[in-house]
Amino acid sequence: MGKKKNNETFPTLSNEEAEEIVQELGKALDSHREWAGNFRTMLVCRTKPDSVDLDEQSHKKTVFGCWYYGNVNQHLLVHTGFSIVGENSKIMHSLAQELAQTVLNSTDIKPALYQSFVESVDQFRRSIRKLLSEAWDSLRYTDPLTGVMTRTAMQARLEAEQERSRRSLQTCCVGIMDLDNFKNVNDTYGHLTGDKVLKNVAEYVNTHLRHYDQVFRYGGEEFVLLLPNSTPESAKGVLDRLRQGIKRQSVKTDNDFDLHVSASFGVAELLTDVSVDVSIEHADKALYKAKEAGRNKVLVWQSGGSVG
Repeated sequence: MGKKKNNETFPTLSNEEAEEIVQELGKALDSHREWAGNFRTMLVCRTKPDSVDLDEQSHKKTVFGCWYYGNVNQHLLVHTGFSIVGENSKIMHSLAQELAQTVLNSTDIKPALYQSFVESVDQFRRSIRKLLSEAWDSLRYTDPLTGVMTRTAMQARLEAEQERSRRSLQTCCVGIMDLDNFKNVNDTYGHLTGDKVLKNVAEYVNTHLRHYDQVFRYGGEEFVLLLPNSTPESAKGVLDRLRQGIKRQSVKTDNDFDLHVSASFGVAELLTDVSVDVSIEHADKALYKAKEAGRNKVLVWQSGGSVG
C-alpha cells in the first residue's frame, strides 16, 4: 500500500470536524505550555530534570507527544502542517534534552544552546498556531446548514486559483448550480424539509467532486463550484455526473414520501485577465439558459457570449 499523500491545507470541513480539530489542537497547545513552563522553571531553579526530558525519545513521551503519536484526527494526520509540527517538536525536545543534561551535570548552560532552544519553542508554537488558525477559518467560513464553504470564503479561493492558473497556464472553470423549483419544495413540504434537501444535495456534491474541486454556498439554493485543471468541456462532464446523481437522491418528508429534486448548472472558464466576478456572471448566464431550456441541464458559456 502506498504512502498517503499529505495535503497542504485542510479539505472542506464540516463544522463538527473543524470544531474537533480546534479542540484537539487547543488541548495540545495547552499541554505544551504546561511542559514549557515547568521546563523553564527547572532551568532557572536548577532543580533535577524530569526523566522524560533526559530521554532521547522525549518528543514522544510528553503529554503532547503521546497525543501527536497517538489517536489523532484523520484530517490532521494528512496535513503537511501537522508533519511540520512533529519535526519542530523533535528539534525542540532534542535541544531540551541537551539543556536538561547540562543541568543534571551541574555545568554552565551555553548561551547559544539556550537561544537555539528558545527559537525552537517559538518555531514550534508558530507551526501549531498556523494549523489552529486554519481550523478556525474553516469554522468561520463554513455554512452551518450545508457544511460547505460560504460566499465569504469563495472570493479569496477563486482569486487564488485564478492567480495559479495565470502562472501555470492551466485552464480552470467555475460553475453555478441551482436547485430546480426549490420554492415549491419549501411551500409544499415546509422549510425544515427544504433545509434537509439543501443539506443532502450539498453533502452529495461535496463527496462526489474530485478531491481538488471546491463548492461554496452562494445564496439560498445556489452553489458555486470551483473546478481547477478543467476545460469547459471536461467541467461539463463533471457537472453532468453530479446532475444525474442529485436526481437519484431522495429525502424523506414528514409523511414518509421520498422527495426527489433536480438541479441546473451553468459553467464558464475562469478567465485570468478580468475579475472573477465576470466569470461567475458568465456561468450565471449559462445557468439562466439551462433553466429556460427546461431545467435539469448543464450548459456552458462560450467565448463571444454563446451558450451550448
